[in-house]
Amino acid sequence: MINGHGDEIQTELIANFSSNVWYGADNSALYQHLSTSLPQVARYPEADAHSLKLVLATHNEVEPSQILVCNGSTEAFYLIANAFSGKTSLIVTPTFSEYADACRIHNHIVYQTNRNNLSENIERLQPDLVWICNPNNPDGHCFTVSELIQVFQRFPQQTFIIDQAYIDFTLNDANLIPEIQRVENLIVIQSLTKRFAIPGLRLGYIVSSKEHVAKIEKFKIPWSVNSLAIEAGKYILNAGNKDFTLEAWLKDTSILKQQINNLDDFETIETQLPYFLIKLKSGKASELKSYLLNEKILIRDATNFVGLEGEYIRICTQSIQINNLLISHLEKWNRSIIPSSL
Repeated sequence: MINGHGDEIQTELIANFSSNVWYGADNSALYQHLSTSLPQVARYPEADAHSLKLVLATHNEVEPSQILVCNGSTEAFYLIANAFSGKTSLIVTPTFSEYADACRIHNHIVYQTNRNNLSENIERLQPDLVWICNPNNPDGHCFTVSELIQVFQRFPQQTFIIDQAYIDFTLNDANLIPEIQRVENLIVIQSLTKRFAIPGLRLGYIVSSKEHVAKIEKFKIPWSVNSLAIEAGKYILNAGNKDFTLEAWLKDTSILKQQINNLDDFETIETQLPYFLIKLKSGKASELKSYLLNEKILIRDATNFVGLEGEYIRICTQSIQINNLLISHLEKWNRSIIPSSL
C-alpha cells in the first residue's frame, strides 16, 4: 500500500498527529554531523551496511551475523515474505497493512485473526508464519514478553515475526531481542526512526538466528541502505537520545485522552502508549481529516485498518500547546455536526 499511511501530506503543517514519531527530538547535532558526511554520497554505500551492523550487534548483544540492516522496517517485511515465498501467514489484526501486502505479493496464503483468538487460529490453520506488531499499530495493545514466550513454546513449528518498531514507546516488559538466543522460531524487526524522529532516512533491522538471517539476506539487494542513513544510525546509537522522556509523554497523553473523552462525539480506545485510536460516534473520519487539514492539522484516518469496524482516527500526542490546538478544533467540529437543541 503506497498510499493510505500517516504523514502522507507533503505540505506545510502547523501540527502533525498522523505518524507515531517522538515529536520532541532535537536532531540539530545529528544534522550537523550528517552535513559533514555529505561527501560520502560520492561513493557507493557499504553493500550490507556493515559498520552499522557491528554497532547494532554490540547494542543488542548479539553476533553481527544475527543482524540484517534494512531500508526501514518495511523492507524487512518484504524480504521476510520473499524468503518464505508461497507459505501460509497468519496476521494479528487490526494492524499495519504492509504485512499482508508483502505476503500477498510473494504468494502467501494469508489469514487474519484478532489477538483473542490467536492460539485457537494457530491450532486450526497451522500457518507457517505468524505476524504480530508489538506494541501494536494502530491500537497500542502490547503483549508482555512472558505472554508471547508461552505462545512461541506452545507452537514451535511456527515462525513468529514480531515487529517491535514502537518498543521504545512502552513501559511494559516487551522487548524480545534478548530472547533471540533462546527462541529458535523468532524473527524480530526493529526500527530506528520512531524514537529518533528520522523516518525520512528509512532505517530498520532484523534480529534473528544466524540461519534465519542468512536465509532472508539472500533476497536483499545490495546498497539498499544509503550512506547518510548508515552514518545516522551509528551516530544515534552512540550519542543516545537524552531528550526522550517517555514518562512525561505518557502523562501528556493521559491528559489529552481525557480532554477528548470530554467531547460529545469522540471516544478514545484505551492504551498505554503515546499514540491511540479515537472512535467517532458520528460523522466520517475522512471528513474530519479534511476539516482539520484546512486548519493545517494532519491526523491519520484509520478506517482502512483491517479489523476495525466503524469510523476511527489515530493520533500521536504532541506538545501541550499543539494538543490544545487540536482540542479546540475538535470542539468546533463537534458543534458543526451535532444539531442545536434550540
